Amino acid sequence: MKNSKEELLNLWLWVNKINKNNQEKGNTLIVAIGIGLVLIIATSLSLFNSSKDKTNVQAGEFSKKTMAVAELGVTRVHNFLAKNSKLAEYPLKGEPPEDWESQAGTMQLQGTFTNTSSTNSTCSSLTSGAGGATVSTTVGKFKTDGDTVVESPSSASDFRQGAFKVVDYRLEKTDGKLIKKILSPTPKTIKEQLDELSGGVAEGEIYAHGILEIESQINPGANSASDLFTSTNSSQSNVQVTIPLRRATVSTPFPGVWISDQQIGSPTNSIIDATLLVPDCDNMGLNIAPGNDVIISSMGFPPLPTPPADTNSKYYNLGNITDSITLPRSGDQHIETQAITQNGTTYNVKVYKYKVDNINLNGGEKIKIVPGRKVVINLYGNIDIGGSQVIDNSCTTTTNYICDPVTKIVTYPTDLFNPSVFRRENLNIFGYGVNTGGVTSQEPHICLAGGAEVFGFVFAPDYAVGAAGTGAGNGFTGAVWARMFNPPSTCGSNTGQVVVVQDITDWDAIGLVPTNIPPQIGSITQWQRIGG
Repeated sequence: MKNSKEELLNLWLWVNKINKNNQEKGNTLIVAIGIGLVLIIATSLSLFNSSKDKTNVQAGEFSKKTMAVAELGVTRVHNFLAKNSKLAEYPLKGEPPEDWESQAGTMQLQGTFTNTSSTNSTCSSLTSGAGGATVSTTVGKFKTDGDTVVESPSSASDFRQGAFKVVDYRLEKTDGKLIKKILSPTPKTIKEQLDELSGGVAEGEIYAHGILEIESQINPGANSASDLFTSTNSSQSNVQVTIPLRRATVSTPFPGVWISDQQIGSPTNSIIDATLLVPDCDNMGLNIAPGNDVIISSMGFPPLPTPPADTNSKYYNLGNITDSITLPRSGDQHIETQAITQNGTTYNVKVYKYKVDNINLNGGEKIKIVPGRKVVINLYGNIDIGGSQVIDNSCTTTTNYICDPVTKIVTYPTDLFNPSVFRRENLNIFGYGVNTGGVTSQEPHICLAGGAEVFGFVFAPDYAVGAAGTGAGNGFTGAVWARMFNPPSTCGSNTGQVVVVQDITDWDAIGLVPTNIPPQIGSITQWQRIGG
């Protein structure tokens, strides 16, 4: 408006000058024409500036709206990474397989899915019933197609609300230096560098940052997805935010069944009354009893504990076990003690360790674990037990020990001043056998049949493990972690009975820490607008 007022004043002065110059000549016609010209120009300038102001207001409104869309995009992507946090350790456009698209192609939507129904349910039915797109589909929207403000848009008005997409996501060290693949002198992937950075900080501390850039656009003429992110858009905004990656603790519930690589379909009638942890639902037909969870996670098994040296006189080699035996045996010496606190009292639990080749029991034989003693069986071969055979770690009482079924406190008549505590995890069976037959191999194995039971913690990362025809028993009571479960041709069957009952729920009680723990995605720490 300032310019138009100056122009109007100049015109008026010009007309005035003409008027003065022509007063004596009486040239009234020129004066009239001048005044008319001034009025026409003034009116035109007023209309132009009014239109200009209106356009500026509209542009400002669109700018505010696109910023709001960008903020929504940041929130959605941040929430997505929080649920699928392993993806946050890869750049958007890295060299495959270190990029979002490659990683998403191998991921199932991560999370915990609870069977809230009153009937058994499978892994796939629980995860699909929870709704939501796959990781690959979501990444495709974020990276290429754009994600609309209105989810599942169906009309032109939906598309005209705007959309956003991820234009960049990269990883930086805490000092701001870009993390990229190292080619020489010692090659290192981005993930390897992040693992080193994570290992160098305490739990909960920041070891890297994800730098996320979002572009948002609004096209008031959009009628479909193809009209988004085109040159005809009326408004665009770009924002960049910083997302801290923190070294995480294990927040996942303790799994009663953890299967790492189910390459053969498991029977579809077998029931587990336990939390199931798997990388995906492929070939996993086990029925999950009501009230239990399915956890989809990319976490990896912890490493097996290092066995004692064979030369250790307190590490006993039992070879093949084919007859009933009580462990520890009379005369065996504990190799260490473990402090266990229960109800405010600390007990020193004696730990006994044994090396075993194979266990094969028949005709009512059993392995009995003395309550309150911790027994570790390091297995290098197979386990085959059937009928009424049991590896029994239960709270029982004999003349040699008294286990209180309520408090779980165990006393020993010959050692009254050193009570202990019964726990299901007092029996550890660690499988050290190695699969040499490929991903579908069902060897080595741990097989129960015909009512056979194991009470304790079984961790056999390269084994096929299963229970067939459990009869009056429950197969495994405690927890079982293995490569695959219930392979039908070795030791599984399509029994409609319970094959696992979870009776261990505490990570600390086992003392093993998973690998490949996803990072904890922190709250956004920096926010800035990119461009105009």
